[in-house]
Amino acid sequence: MFSRRQFRHALITFAAALGLLAMGGLRATAAPPGDLPDPFPSENWPLGPATKPFGPSTDVIKDLGSPVSSLTIMEGAVGHTPDGRDVVYAVPAGENAQLNVVDLHSRQLLRTVPLPGAAGGWAIVVVPNGDVYLGTYANAHLYRYSPATGEVTDLGQPIPGQSQIYGLTSDPAGNVYAGTYPNAHAFKYDPATGEVTDYGSLDPVQQYARSTVYDPDHNKLFVGVSTPNARLLRIDVATKAVEDITPPGTTAKDFIDLDYAGGKVFANASSRLVVVDAVTGEQVKYTDATTGQQVMDYPIAARGVSAAGPGGVYFTDNKLALTHYDLDTNTVGPVTPARTLTRGASIGYGWVTENGVPVLYGLAGNYSGGTFRYNPADGTLAQWSSPFQYVPSPLMHELADPSTGKVFVNVYLNGSTAIYDPATGKSTVTTRQGQVEGWAWDGHGKMYVGIYPYGRLSLWDPTQPDSPTNPKELFSLVDSDHQNRPVAVVPDGDHVYVGTTPAYGEYGGALTVYDVPTGSHTVYRNLVTDQTIASIVPDGNDVWLGSSIEGGQGTDPKATEAHLVKVDPATGQVLTDVVPVPGAASINELITGPDGNVWGLADGIVFAVDPATGAVQRQLPVFSGATGSQDGALSWRDGYLYGVTGGRLFVLDILSGHATILRDHGLNRLTQTPNGTYYTLLRPDGYINPTNLASYTPPADPCPQSDVRPTVWTGNIDSHVQNRFLTYGCTLTDVLPSATASWPNHGAYVLAVDRKVRQLEADGSIQRWEGVLILVAAARSDVGK
Repeated sequence: MFSRRQFRHALITFAAALGLLAMGGLRATAAPPGDLPDPFPSENWPLGPATKPFGPSTDVIKDLGSPVSSLTIMEGAVGHTPDGRDVVYAVPAGENAQLNVVDLHSRQLLRTVPLPGAAGGWAIVVVPNGDVYLGTYANAHLYRYSPATGEVTDLGQPIPGQSQIYGLTSDPAGNVYAGTYPNAHAFKYDPATGEVTDYGSLDPVQQYARSTVYDPDHNKLFVGVSTPNARLLRIDVATKAVEDITPPGTTAKDFIDLDYAGGKVFANASSRLVVVDAVTGEQVKYTDATTGQQVMDYPIAARGVSAAGPGGVYFTDNKLALTHYDLDTNTVGPVTPARTLTRGASIGYGWVTENGVPVLYGLAGNYSGGTFRYNPADGTLAQWSSPFQYVPSPLMHELADPSTGKVFVNVYLNGSTAIYDPATGKSTVTTRQGQVEGWAWDGHGKMYVGIYPYGRLSLWDPTQPDSPTNPKELFSLVDSDHQNRPVAVVPDGDHVYVGTTPAYGEYGGALTVYDVPTGSHTVYRNLVTDQTIASIVPDGNDVWLGSSIEGGQGTDPKATEAHLVKVDPATGQVLTDVVPVPGAASINELITGPDGNVWGLADGIVFAVDPATGAVQRQLPVFSGATGSQDGALSWRDGYLYGVTGGRLFVLDILSGHATILRDHGLNRLTQTPNGTYYTLLRPDGYINPTNLASYTPPADPCPQSDVRPTVWTGNIDSHVQNRFLTYGCTLTDVLPSATASWPNHGAYVLAVDRKVRQLEADGSIQRWEGVLILVAAARSDVGK
């Protein structure tokens, strides 16, 4: 704090300096009268004159529309319409999703039916009367479509508080059953009464009741509970009694699909086909037709198996070969002659009778509308793409190319990548990466990409064609280190630092250090106990890490507040551990400031710490509220700190500490192109997910490379006058004569400062006592000497 005594001392020093310099033309300034109020009345710097360059009355962002449309289908089902058409039903994932009905023979899209409030569906079943039931996300509603009327009925949320419905199945009476996330309920819906029977939350820890199947021979419901440990449960529908019949020694993490045929339950257990006797609950040993060996499991890449037909039940194996399990001989193997589905794994089936012969139809692959027809009688296979409706894609991430200014966007779930060209306003779909959780440029035109699932890091050269080595997978952490989502990816010299969330049901995220020259990587887990590593910024040979209290999906946090730790990446040693914002759940972003401090975003508070000590220098609130580990972005421009968090776009004047909310909802991510334009992901009003790209153009900066030191310096002398922005982009120091200019002598510099100070006093930008202190500092400086 600058006291009255210091103030008067400065004036005396100034007077002495005037006498010593003997500079004609300098005005004399009388000492202020006694009992002047302290010019700095508190420990906080006073705010400078208010400037409002940001227009609050209009929306500052420009909606650029959806940059990419895609087709993502989780599951399909075959049915029959009252007029005799054989059709396939599916719900392409997208905002305000719609049920698509496609004729299997004419291969025409017959109709699309809106499912208000749904963003997609993991569950679909055709019941005996031909009605279609759909279980959706993120609203976890049950819908019923009537082929007779062409109408959809929203049956609401069967289990309140859930966000996903999985694994619909039905009984001969038309009752439907399903599981839920995040509380792993199983339920029954009776269409005759509208009554819902809740079989309860089936696991105190695991959140997914991921699949169900009804056994019509014994009136039982089988439920697969998933992640981190697969469990198979059997529910007596009449008594509601629940039995755990998980096969002993099961190591799978999930039962993602269950089906019933011939007294057996077929399960996709972490991509292995497991068969269980529906009565005894014992795992069935069966024969691999290729080797003749008895096996307990078999590779499967499919959304379960088909209903029983000639030759048994059908599915695709891990090489997409059409495979069948013969119910009569308990033998599994490829069909003869061998057939492969070229568009992806089978994700839905149904038998259609043609000329008295049962023929298997189904969907193949999630992303192209792949459809197939297989006739077991003659071994023929036909494949094509059905005309399901492409929809605007929900967006996951964005990143500007620092050389071209083009903006890369990644699609949620689908994993497609598109490149938006601001010059043309058009987007081009490029490599399907997978779901990007974090990505960054390496400084040489290549991109490091962190991908969910499996905790993968890839290196991608967008200028080169796709190939087996482009993108090139560098490592995967899910099996070796139980890490799932690389939410922070930061290249720095010969290293790439990766911060991850743990896998499903796990605690303890990790910092992974990838060594570029050798291609090796080192994993340091639980640097912050039980917390995710959500943000990273290098600091010389060390790195600062910001944590989030969340564990892997399917867990509740054990920790209560996020930590900021400084780590030696060579050893994994934690050098400094601080809590910059007590009670904050997540430190979402870290960035080095122009002042040399480490700046971060903890929930809705911006903070700054001294990188040498970890001491907290500033805490500047933007809004109140918790955020997740993937919410938050910061960017310096014109001496201001721009950011996005909690759906808000804000700008922070770090000199005054004042934050301005430029837009208060609907935004995620932030990236800046070389011309200074910001791009962000936009969730249009009424939507669930961000589907659009949007831009924000800050005001022009009349003073590039602003001096944002807290106080005004004249060369080597601190005036102790609070520095601040006088107009957008220009600080008080910026508008003073430059101390680094080529001055003929010291006096010329001081005279120039005096003239500018007079002008600033006259227009009200500074107070007179501030002008005096600045002039004193100029006179004491070594500028021009």
